[in-house]
Amino acid sequence: MKASYSRVALVVLAVTGSGALAAPRHKKKATPAPAVDKDKAKDKDAGSGSGSGSGSATEAVTAPDPGTTTPSTAGMGSGSGSAAVVDQKAEIKDSAEKEPDVDSLRQEYLSLRDELFKSRARANAVASQLYSTRITIKFTWSTARYYGVSKASVRLDGATVYEDAGGAIAGDDGVRFDGYVAPGRHLITFHVEASGKDDASFTSSTESQVVVKAIAQKDLVVAAKGHDNGDIAYEWKRSEHGSYGLGIDVSVKTAKPAAGEAAPTKGKK
Repeated sequence: MKASYSRVALVVLAVTGSGALAAPRHKKKATPAPAVDKDKAKDKDAGSGSGSGSGSATEAVTAPDPGTTTPSTAGMGSGSGSAAVVDQKAEIKDSAEKEPDVDSLRQEYLSLRDELFKSRARANAVASQLYSTRITIKFTWSTARYYGVSKASVRLDGATVYEDAGGAIAGDDGVRFDGYVAPGRHLITFHVEASGKDDASFTSSTESQVVVKAIAQKDLVVAAKGHDNGDIAYEWKRSEHGSYGLGIDVSVKTAKPAAGEAAPTKGKK
């Protein structure tokens, strides 16, 4: 019996001793770990759980937002805006400089006009000294009662010396050109356009060319008369028939210079 109790006591003692010896190690393990270590452990576990998830999270953090602008881009944008403003100001300045000065243009026009008038006067004076033949051209419209003139012109050697769109030749037998020409052959062209007064839809046009010869030391008088002797403008409404009678009659003659206006001799002033 004593031996049995002794064994029991030894077992109890062994158990108690092992608990006393293990207690310090248990208390040391129970010491709470810092919160940072736990968070790191959790982050570590989360990272090791999924490699692809870790990569996407990193990209989400490091990838720049498309809506944001980096400092370099912002700088470039502001520079471009400044350059655009400068260019716009330069364009405005250039356009302002290119605008014509109306007063200067008017003065230039008046000056050119005066020069033109003086040039014409000098040309006429020179022509009167160089050419000894003075030519006078008349042009009239003799059937103004039935046909009105919408346009008339006279050309001398291809150059237009008279042009009118107001029907002047139908109103009077005036002089259409008066100037000097060289002795010899010259070509004169008469052109007239007319329309019926009773029915303006009936229009007509006629042109005649004639050759004249200027004689030295004599004046040359050319008189042309245009006409339309037809009746279509007023007969068509009544009987639906009619005719045109277009024509230009030209008479040419020489004449002595008027008194006090003797033609100068060629080459003399």
